[in-house]
Amino acid sequence: MKTTKKNPHEGSSFRTWLKGESRDAGFREGLEKATARRRVARQIYDARTKAGVTQPELARRLKTSQAAVSRMESGGQNMTIDTIENIARALGGRFEGHILLDHHP
Repeated sequence: MKTTKKNPHEGSSFRTWLKGESRDAGFREGLEKATARRRVARQIYDARTKAGVTQPELARRLKTSQAAVSRMESGGQNMTIDTIENIARALGGRFEGHILLDHHP
């Protein structure tokens, strides 16, 4: 007879699950990367809409597809700094990256 292993998270809240998972360094690193991608994606969306440019128009300027622009704006694409700079220029702006230190002496 095959036994089914019980899910240790069954019945727990999302916060409880997240608190447990956040102890894992690999999980934290993945979450931080996803958060950074989402932050950049939001900046691209905000810049595009502020510039009054549609996704299809930005795609034309970047010589890519509207679907690719959509992925960029949703955080579903891991972009290089060169790509982000190209997007900024296509919108009539520039990219300024920042490094923030969590802990410093």
